[in-house]
Amino acid sequence: MAFTKLTDHIDELSDNIQSYIESMIEYYKLDAFKKTSKITSLIVKLFVIGSIFLFFLGFISLGLAFLIGNAIGTLSTGFFIVGGIYLVGFILFMLFGKKHIDNIVISKFSKRYFREDRLDDVVDEPLEDETAA
Repeated sequence: MAFTKLTDHIDELSDNIQSYIESMIEYYKLDAFKKTSKITSLIVKLFVIGSIFLFFLGFISLGLAFLIGNAIGTLSTGFFIVGGIYLVGFILFMLFGKKHIDNIVISKFSKRYFREDRLDDVVDEPLEDETAA
């Protein structure tokens, strides 16, 4: 009789472990889907916003180059001046801006992935059987 009870408990434990593993697999599938969809959405948004900004910047640059070229008297000089402004901006960014951009990106991602409300899920609470003992 005790042996039958023991084997029933072992079978029940085996079933519980199997259902736990299946639940964890489903959870991680859903979590991966959620993260993938958020990243994809972010990439699409950045692409659309970046494209619109590049069109804006291109038209402003052309207008400024024509304006400077007409003021000086030769259009090509206006385009060279605008190109030089971009070159100076690029050099300044390469010298001083890369570290700031890295810090901003790391800060934003760490806030997203290490939120405090996620840490609340990991709190060690005693199991029901441990409180009864």
